[in-house]
Amino acid sequence: MRAKITPITNRPVTTWENAAAAFLSYKTLQGISPRAQMDLSQLLRQFFKLFPAAWGDPATMRDAFTQWATSAPIAPDTFNHRLNALRAFWQWATSEGIQPPGIDPFRGIKRRPAPGKFRNIDAEKVKELLALPDRKTWAGLRDYALMLFTLDTAARPGEALQLLPTDFDLSSFAVTIPAPAAKTRRPRTLPFSPTTAAALKRFLMYRPQEWENAPVFSSVTGHALTVSRWNSRLKKYRLRDGFTFKPYDLRHAACTLHLRAGMNGETLQRLMGHSTPTMTQRYIHLTDDDLKKAQALTSPVELLAARDKRAPRTIK
Repeated sequence: MRAKITPITNRPVTTWENAAAAFLSYKTLQGISPRAQMDLSQLLRQFFKLFPAAWGDPATMRDAFTQWATSAPIAPDTFNHRLNALRAFWQWATSEGIQPPGIDPFRGIKRRPAPGKFRNIDAEKVKELLALPDRKTWAGLRDYALMLFTLDTAARPGEALQLLPTDFDLSSFAVTIPAPAAKTRRPRTLPFSPTTAAALKRFLMYRPQEWENAPVFSSVTGHALTVSRWNSRLKKYRLRDGFTFKPYDLRHAACTLHLRAGMNGETLQRLMGHSTPTMTQRYIHLTDDDLKKAQALTSPVELLAARDKRAPRTIK
């Protein structure tokens, strides 16, 4: 029989700063990514700098969060991010005996429904983008290979930029997103096309042998390429109409293009690494709109039995 674990009371962690440091250490043990840890740390500092008394009791915490969430218009994703972070922090503090049990300052506060962030990008824009990198340069080869890789696998930018050569099996056209690199902290193996494999092989031919532990899609000095830096690179590839891609645009384009080519929703969910079908369903709805537009253009009824422009006076 397992021993019952009871919360530790009268802990020396009394200030929000000390509690936050202990909470972040706990989240690190749970496998939170360094970037997520930094975001969480910044959010807690921002909140308690504005509302230092919120740590005093549940009622003050609730009032402070309400003021923070309503003082200015914020996007649903921002609201949900703030709510999730502070709720998790308070629940942890309660479980540790730092805050009083049985009183939830966030009781009844629900997440706000958030629309998808993706942009509907047509295939012609993607095709034009792929023609822009200068493949006579090392950086151009990298950018081109990373574009193809993302379009094939729909990998998140933060996942793709952490991949090491050992994560790839170019002979079988597959890559494993390891758990530490995956947003969901669950590994997954993704296939890619022979065309992408060829681009990766050519790019890796010029990889310095000294870069043993450098990511595949690294900077020209062998350091990890950040999502922000990749975003800056993509901005340089401006299309004729002025359109520029963002890192996540390639993932979104991969999703919609896979669907339009016939991939089903369940397979797409596995490819994208979504833990639930909710987000995947938004892309499916997007392709439903494509179906409606196509049907309107090719409708046999509209072609063969089109309505008169004005009603007749008499009906025979």
